[in-house]
This record gives sequence, C-alpha cells and structure tokens, in this order.
Amino acid sequence: MHRQDILTIVNAARETADSIVGAREWDMAEDASAMHDLIFWDMIGKQLPDVSVAEVLSILERRA
Repeated sequence: MHRQDILTIVNAARETADSIVGAREWDMAEDASAMHDLIFWDMIGKQLPDVSVAEVLSILERRA
C-alpha cells in the first residue's frame, strides 16, 4: 500500500475518533484520551490489517 493511502486512512481514523469522543461529555480527560486511542487504533487495525503499528508510526514521524 502506498504511503499516501495509509496517511488518508490514518487521517480518517483520527477524524472519526475525534468526532466520536467529542460527541459526549467525559468525567476525566484521561478517559476521553484512552477512548480516542482505542477507537483510532481499532480502526487502523481493521483498515490496515497488514501494516504494523511500527510502520504507521514511522510514516507519521516522517510526515511531521
């Protein structure tokens, strides 16, 4: 899969997690952050099953 395709999926997963977490009120910021991470990485795992976490992080680091 091309780097740009992976970035598109990562951006969509981030936006979806932002929307879901932002749609409700959280008692603790840590809970919101943990849920955001869970949603994000679950979506990445489903959309990019053959791409490792290390590969995704490497692509994100090169983007910054």
